[in-house]
Amino acid sequence: MPPVDQAPVAERHWFLRVLPTLQWLVLGILVLVTAIFYEDVNAMRLAARAAVLGPKTTKDGGVVHETGASQAPSNKLELGRKGGPRAPLLTAPPAPDSAAPVPMAGRAPKVSVVTLDNTRESKDGDEAKDANPRPVLPPPIATPIPQGSPPPELKPAAVPSPKTEPANGDWLNNEEQYVDELGEDEPAAETEGAPVETNDETASTETPVHEGQEVEAGGKTAKADGHDYTPRSGTAPGSGSSLRPGGPVPLPDVPASIGGEWRSIGKTQPLTGEDLSAPGALEAAAEKRSFRKEIIVMVANEGGAILAANAVANLRSVGIEHYLIVTNEPKSCELLMNGPWGITCGYTSYLKNHERLKDYQLLNEEGATPFRLWWVRFHFLDRLVQLGYNPMYIDTDVSFRVNPYPLLKGPFKEYSLFAQDESGHFNGVNIGWIYAQNARPNGRVRWVLNQTVTRMMEILEHQPTPLTRWDGQPVVGAKEALWDQHIYNDVLESCVYGEDMRRRSMQRLIEPRDDLRRAWEVEQGYPMDGAAFDEGRVVVNAQDVPLTARGDPMDLRAGSHAVKFKPLTCYDHFTPDEASEAPEKIAAAPPWLVAGWSGVHGDEKFQGVSGNWNLYPPRVAVAHLVGGLAKQTTFKSLGWWQYGSDAFRKRSLHRLQTELDRGGALAVAGLRAGVDVDDAMEATSLYGAAVANVVRLALAAGRRPVIPALDCSARWITRGGPGTFLGVRDRLHVVVSGRCDADSAAGGGGPHPAPGGVVFEEPGFGACCQSVQFDCNEGVIPQVDLDRDPRFEALQDDVAYVKVDELLGSGVDEDGRPAVDGAGLEEKLKGPSLVVVELGDSARGYGDGQHVPGLRAPDAKQAERVLEFFRTCQNMNCVTPRTVWPNENSFCDDPNRKEG
Repeated sequence: MPPVDQAPVAERHWFLRVLPTLQWLVLGILVLVTAIFYEDVNAMRLAARAAVLGPKTTKDGGVVHETGASQAPSNKLELGRKGGPRAPLLTAPPAPDSAAPVPMAGRAPKVSVVTLDNTRESKDGDEAKDANPRPVLPPPIATPIPQGSPPPELKPAAVPSPKTEPANGDWLNNEEQYVDELGEDEPAAETEGAPVETNDETASTETPVHEGQEVEAGGKTAKADGHDYTPRSGTAPGSGSSLRPGGPVPLPDVPASIGGEWRSIGKTQPLTGEDLSAPGALEAAAEKRSFRKEIIVMVANEGGAILAANAVANLRSVGIEHYLIVTNEPKSCELLMNGPWGITCGYTSYLKNHERLKDYQLLNEEGATPFRLWWVRFHFLDRLVQLGYNPMYIDTDVSFRVNPYPLLKGPFKEYSLFAQDESGHFNGVNIGWIYAQNARPNGRVRWVLNQTVTRMMEILEHQPTPLTRWDGQPVVGAKEALWDQHIYNDVLESCVYGEDMRRRSMQRLIEPRDDLRRAWEVEQGYPMDGAAFDEGRVVVNAQDVPLTARGDPMDLRAGSHAVKFKPLTCYDHFTPDEASEAPEKIAAAPPWLVAGWSGVHGDEKFQGVSGNWNLYPPRVAVAHLVGGLAKQTTFKSLGWWQYGSDAFRKRSLHRLQTELDRGGALAVAGLRAGVDVDDAMEATSLYGAAVANVVRLALAAGRRPVIPALDCSARWITRGGPGTFLGVRDRLHVVVSGRCDADSAAGGGGPHPAPGGVVFEEPGFGACCQSVQFDCNEGVIPQVDLDRDPRFEALQDDVAYVKVDELLGSGVDEDGRPAVDGAGLEEKLKGPSLVVVELGDSARGYGDGQHVPGLRAPDAKQAERVLEFFRTCQNMNCVTPRTVWPNENSFCDDPNRKEG
């Protein structure tokens, strides 16, 4: 019997008795309405398809619809279109990577071209004639799309308009502003008019390969890192990706096995954006963010937040979450914390209002030399050692290919201070990676860190007036007198020799001539013996070899390895007990532990510029892009970029990019600008001009421009010796990659299969050389992004082809070649998500692929788009009369410019 306050169900309400019947009735009505509605919508959709894809060209250039009755000519172009059911995605077993742990096998076979005219040959027909057909793909794990499924819509899906952000400055991929990513990397030696050089280390086989590729190298098989780690999940069979251009991409899960005993994911506490320089704040933050007394420090300003976000994703991929990000302003930290990945950080007020910052012209913290961030890292490293932590500092262009702690705590446990070897000498190390472990709170390691800060303050507060240069002129800029790397190396030299030495800082600044500096050093009595390290050995046991994010051991043999080190003597400020302790030692990280892109000490075959960072398993534990150009493009080309990091960028082209994404994208197929040219100046000029015209055509069409990669076999590209990947070593112009699609709609790249014994394990991958000379981080879609960014996946499932001659008008461009008229261009190309302009078979001078037609008579809206784009991406503006100037390593400038 029910409780007194609860009547039997049948007695409570008559409605409950008829509810099941009503539910079925409503469901039946909904099914019927849906079926009727679908028929109407499907009919309208098929009519729209016929309107866009059904027409064929008449003799007079008009268009008629094949409906049995002739219609009036239209200016809508006939577009050879990829349509039909979408090919299933092929998912690989979980294999996380530092950039994006959810892997995906090579892109599925492209859907066939819908032939609209009996005279038009399909792309599939072209592929069938290829002497090197693509390998047969394994059965897909994903559910195949039923062959009877209706074709996708013929227009790009509307992209929700993100909140518009103000354009607060230009963030160019150029030497001054980008090489050091707004001061977060240590600058390397520069040459006049040339980008900064970087270094790279890897240790192992010499033959380049990509993951999934196998080649014989030195008697062993190596694989090239060709896996696609970017998460392409969220794409349901038969439907478009849930990701959209410019939108967020979720961080992939990291398998519980990754990181081993040094896995710290989920074992730290978040910060709240507090001032880490406030009393007691660093102590509290270290307690929250450390793991087993280990803590990794990074610094970032607003412009560098995007690289910091990618670095966080990279650390997570190898099981590390004990990082401490320090920003220059609260707003920079808010940019990270308000993003989609739950990044935590604090800011610093260290030296914020120091009166001498203005005197030394150090107030601009959003440029390439954010002085306060440079110095707070040493200040915090000093304090963390004093507090008993093992701090590591990394620039945000550092990528962990494995979790390095098994090596640091095993073979290298007797060393207390580590540096990246840049010159082979202990007074010439790079400070983009510093690590201190088991250092005594008042020992020599702490003396080095503390003395570096002390000398910086001596310069900053020089009395009675600010410091002057060797020629009596005022010191300006952080690099001239306050470059922390110079001061740090002076301190290291002082600690090794046991006396105060200042070759580079305070007394003597950077000289215009090396011979004057050397003469001055001799006059001052500084040792000129080269400051060589001592030679030692470390033993790496099999269990010490770290595992990659996929669970494979890095390419490092077990056994004895050489290591360079030096005891730290130092010279004062020690207690009697500390003075009697054995000296702590600094170790120069060997190439297989920490590598640079170029310009660093060690065998060049282990440097990133050799292309060998494409290899898998990796030969290096920690890779630092010091000396590399176009760092985001480089990360992407290597597969080390977490797509979605751009959500943390300070954007200049946000409004324009959002507008263009609604229209789709435009690519050019068959571009061979400069490929067969020997002269680098001529070749780079041709390619730069072609890229600029791709940009202009796309903007005029209301679309994002797709920048095709270069053919790595181009004759003008600088070649490398044995052991370089695909024989390419050209840091000033390209970064070589194995992550482009072999049949990319962008049409760039090289032959498939690749030369040099490289065999791609992942079907559909190909080699390409992405330009670092004509590159921008906004507004454009580099080919590697089109092929790998999951947010652009839908573009390649809705592709239309148009021959270049169909776009040409009667006028000419700036170079006197047939041009494309701006009027009506957007309407002509409206519809498909990706339009590919084919240069081949041109009867008007474009068949050789050396040029892309320019834009003629753009309307006001088109002209404004072009102006806005080139205002931000200046190094891509190679529109005549601007050209590569004054040499092949430069960006485009106007040789007829008037000085003053």
